[in-house]
Amino acid sequence: MDTLARAFKKLTKLRENLKDLSQEESYEVFKGILEGKVSDVKTSSFLTAMRVKGETPEELLGVIRAVRERMRFPESKEDALDLAPNYDGKNRTVYILPSALWFCSNLGIEFTSHFALRTPIKEGVTLYEVVGELGVDLKVSFSDQKDHAPDLYRLMPLRRELGFRTLINTVEKFLNPFRAKRIVVSVFHRPFLEKSEKLLEFLGFEDWTIVCGLEGGLEPFPDRPTYIKRKGKEIEAVDPRSLGLDMPKSVRTEDVLRDSVEINRMVVEGKERGGFLSWAVYTAGILLYAEGKAESVKEGIDKIVATFL
Repeated sequence: MDTLARAFKKLTKLRENLKDLSQEESYEVFKGILEGKVSDVKTSSFLTAMRVKGETPEELLGVIRAVRERMRFPESKEDALDLAPNYDGKNRTVYILPSALWFCSNLGIEFTSHFALRTPIKEGVTLYEVVGELGVDLKVSFSDQKDHAPDLYRLMPLRRELGFRTLINTVEKFLNPFRAKRIVVSVFHRPFLEKSEKLLEFLGFEDWTIVCGLEGGLEPFPDRPTYIKRKGKEIEAVDPRSLGLDMPKSVRTEDVLRDSVEINRMVVEGKERGGFLSWAVYTAGILLYAEGKAESVKEGIDKIVATFL
């Protein structure tokens, strides 16, 4: 029995009898998917079974290996900090990350990020779109999935049709097309912190930070603690009430792109002095911490305040 057949046999049982794949088995299955050797029906079955079973770090690493073998890498930016939020973006809350990037860019920090428009399940607004509409010079290099991972992007229509979060939603965040040595990655729920930690260790990043942020993104919650895990340190619950910053009363919106552009423009032009400015400073403090320019989020915030406010 070949590897593909053996792997599918493990995943075609009742839920309680589903078996984990080895890294090599998940690699072979996804390599076959990317090469077009696995039908859409079997691809859907694979993604569904993995969703039901729950993916292990070893399985995810096998999939990442398969994708990276077929990637088209842009110019390397090893010294940048790779921003790896959820690809499906936001559809309920505004972005403040562009303002945080503006603060950090003015301190000489370079970033990379990657995206795909209309990624399921939310198919929300991406950081790329907000930055593009904002029109402010930021030290951020973007790469579109259809350029750096075209074989993976080919699965996008199938992912939209399936209508649920698949392992690809996790995998695509870790692809690091610019080959940066440091990464800050987002997760939706705290239980994913441990799985992401193992995956980051497997992938060999020089330094990494995981943020369990708003809408599964990199921005901290303005109204409650945000869980953050830095390489070599314990999980922290960073509470905005302990930072001496007044957060915005609400960050919800019916038009993510319009309101995000308007609010971030006010921050970078110095016209916002209230809660959204504080939230931008808070987010920038996390980025400085992830970049290694601060020993804590609080120290990062203090540096932003001392430099710009």
